[in-house]
Amino acid sequence: MKVIVIGAHSSVGEFVVSKLMENGYTSCAVVSDENQIDLLKKRGATEVVLYDEGILPTLFHGYDAAIYLTGVNPKAKTGRTVMVDHESVIETVKEAEKQGVKRFVMMSAIMANEAAGDDSREIGAKEMPDELLRQSNLTYTIVQPGAFTDKPGNGKISAGETLDSNELEISHEDIAEVLVMSLETEGTFNKTFEVAEGDTVITKALSSL
Repeated sequence: MKVIVIGAHSSVGEFVVSKLMENGYTSCAVVSDENQIDLLKKRGATEVVLYDEGILPTLFHGYDAAIYLTGVNPKAKTGRTVMVDHESVIETVKEAEKQGVKRFVMMSAIMANEAAGDDSREIGAKEMPDELLRQSNLTYTIVQPGAFTDKPGNGKISAGETLDSNELEISHEDIAEVLVMSLETEGTFNKTFEVAEGDTVITKALSSL
């Protein structure tokens, strides 16, 4: 499977690229700065592309799947009302679908569905890309992570439609593993779920969704 990674230059994205290589995938890392190209190649990207709006109409040609990392603020533990660049997500989903991508795994925000009863425009905007992706013809997976930590990953998580805690956290490495393992785990197909550190091995937690 050939996988394109949007947002590969982020802390999570670097782990995603490494784990794609470790699991035998061909990957294309999309970055926003040419200074990030060498690093992503060292992390295992088969190809690295410098993003420009002009390349979007052909960016996904030849790729089977996409992993999209939204603009989540890792420091936003308070209320977890993180921002998502919804216009960019929507445009990317439409192009991926048009260009023949079958799988689309998106790292969203853990409280992306909290808009019910809330008048915040920012929170409302977070719902839009998730909903558009759910309405597309892509086989989607929307992962809503807890607040990020710099702890080493231990390969164990909790995952579910909703997680009952106000102190949800997950390491960069473990959320990257979740995103990569979701590509071919049927239990995650057309699902939206929250994920945080826990006691269940990642593959087992995803298979049981």
